Amino acid sequence: MKIIEKWGTGIPKVLRECREYGLPEPELIDFDGDFRVNMFRKTAVLDVRDTTQTVYNGKEFVLEFTESDKAILEVIQNNPKLTQKEIALELDWTVDRVKYYLNKMKKQKVIKRVGSSHNGHWEVLADFGR
Repeated sequence: MKIIEKWGTGIPKVLRECREYGLPEPELIDFDGDFRVNMFRKTAVLDVRDTTQTVYNGKEFVLEFTESDKAILEVIQNNPKLTQKEIALELDWTVDRVKYYLNKMKKQKVIKRVGSSHNGHWEVLADFGR
């Protein structure tokens, strides 16, 4: 996974990656000199205004949408067949900026792409409080 590169740098990287993916912080449990790491994954999404409350293995975690997140989600809901380039033109953004937000929201399981990049469409999996 290339998460741990050197002694002492792995745990901060794991914590940072969990935050970036929208996951709760893992549990670090000490067992008399050994330790176990409990990591959590998404299991359900509930609708909440301006946020998405996600339940991970019985624990709740809230994803807050930025104005940029909401802008992309609104464009996708209005026309789910748009490509990344077309979304960039619609919002007057660079394609790289659109890719960043789309990848972030795909990792958080807020959206997903169904089909190919040219003939597919976007599905919004969470209510973003429009």
